[in-house]
Amino acid sequence: MNRDWLDKDFYKVLGVTQNASTDDIKKSYKKLARENHPDLNPGDSEAEKRFKDISEASSVLTDQKKRQEYDQVRAMGASAFSGQGGFNVDDLGDIFGNLGDIFGGFGGSGRRKGQSYQTNLTISFIESASGLETNVPLRKEVSCADCRGNGSENGTAYHTCNICSGSGQTASNQGFFSFAQPCQACRGQGSIIDKQCKTCKAQGMVIKNETVKVKIPAGVDNGTVIRLRGYGGPGDSGAPDGDLLVQIAVEPHQYFKRNGSDLVLDVPLLFTEAALGSTIRIPTLKKQISLKIPAGTPSGKTFKVKGEGISPQGRRSGDLYIRVYLNPPQNLSRSAKKHLESYRDQFESGDTPRDYLYE
Repeated sequence: MNRDWLDKDFYKVLGVTQNASTDDIKKSYKKLARENHPDLNPGDSEAEKRFKDISEASSVLTDQKKRQEYDQVRAMGASAFSGQGGFNVDDLGDIFGNLGDIFGGFGGSGRRKGQSYQTNLTISFIESASGLETNVPLRKEVSCADCRGNGSENGTAYHTCNICSGSGQTASNQGFFSFAQPCQACRGQGSIIDKQCKTCKAQGMVIKNETVKVKIPAGVDNGTVIRLRGYGGPGDSGAPDGDLLVQIAVEPHQYFKRNGSDLVLDVPLLFTEAALGSTIRIPTLKKQISLKIPAGTPSGKTFKVKGEGISPQGRRSGDLYIRVYLNPPQNLSRSAKKHLESYRDQFESGDTPRDYLYE
């Protein structure tokens, strides 16, 4: 048996009752895992801890053998580890510590924030640089209007549970102590449906299709996640609705490459432009500029144009780096070939051949 289980309420971690089915437990785990996944909460240590606790709770409660053992350990309390029928002094701290959690639960609201949804949005490279406002489609759960969310026909075909008198909890006396547990008759709901709502099939929720306006700030990069608060699933009993997470995918540009806020542009040069020097026209994201190429420019040289990179919202603009390379002419005419051979014979014939492989 695992003594650590005394201090861990896996049902509470997953937000389910002790009588919850395996399917309900798996469903709750998937929801909470999405909300607290480290990839969606970078740098959030609390979310990472919750994700680990959720995973541990799920691994125990979805395994029938482990769950049975866990329930037995929790039912026996610290006496299960005392080596005798009663409990010892060290066990008292565990028992009374757990009582604080149990009785503290009565005063709490027990409300949980709604589920967070995620959607993907693909935008162009130029849109990512300049920013835009657009709409994204959304399928979300909303409260059923026909039953007002309680799952009964017309919202009135239900009665208060006679077992728990509508509290959703029943008391279990164990000697000196009295413990509260979810009512098995109404499954902790406090009421029992007499006739199900035909629209939502007693779920109290329906799926609604809508569009949500999202503002993409200038300078977003591939993989950026934008959080729209309150556009996720509904919260429990008036708790805040969940959020909508919009993950951005940026299409690559035909010419520009991005390095943070800087841009890199590869530009071909003719042999004469590199050898004699020239002034060429260069595109930026917003306009065209003139770039002076000095005579004798080697292939691979990089020129920097300050402030012509990405301009992220609220931050300094990046720079544009222009990397030139020689583009040798193709399909030379007979006359052009003769001129190049003449140039070679006159100016390069005296050069010593170089062994590039073993130099």
